[in-house]
Amino acid sequence: MWLFWAKQENMIIQEYSKNPVYNVELKDFTIQYHEWNFICGDDVTVFLKIDWNKIVDYGYTGNLSTVSLASAGFLSEFLFDVTLDDILTWNYEFLSGKWFDVSTKRKRASVLPILALRNAIHQYLSDWKTDDFDDLIDE
Repeated sequence: MWLFWAKQENMIIQEYSKNPVYNVELKDFTIQYHEWNFICGDDVTVFLKIDWNKIVDYGYTGNLSTVSLASAGFLSEFLFDVTLDDILTWNYEFLSGKWFDVSTKRKRASVLPILALRNAIHQYLSDWKTDDFDDLIDE
């Protein structure tokens, strides 16, 4: 049974990294935010167009590993029908609950796009908060 789940998760990562979606710099964005993972060197800039407390358009660019690239695209499946407050609760458990599960060593890479999203929203809301990896990964 475990092997079946591992193959499912691996297929999700392979598909989203081979065929990235929303991997584009938006020209008409409300806010942009750059985040990086100092451990592996990945970096991402997210571009958000926000209207009525929801994301209505999304894009990202950066130097991304396979896992970070797949995660950034995978998140687009869930971004558009939720409030900004809901997105501020997303973390590694959110991803793993959607079958996007990775090894302990790759957890930071998987949540890098969420970290960028959450910090962009904090900046947009001017709430004086900044999240870090410890806010997204329970170890």
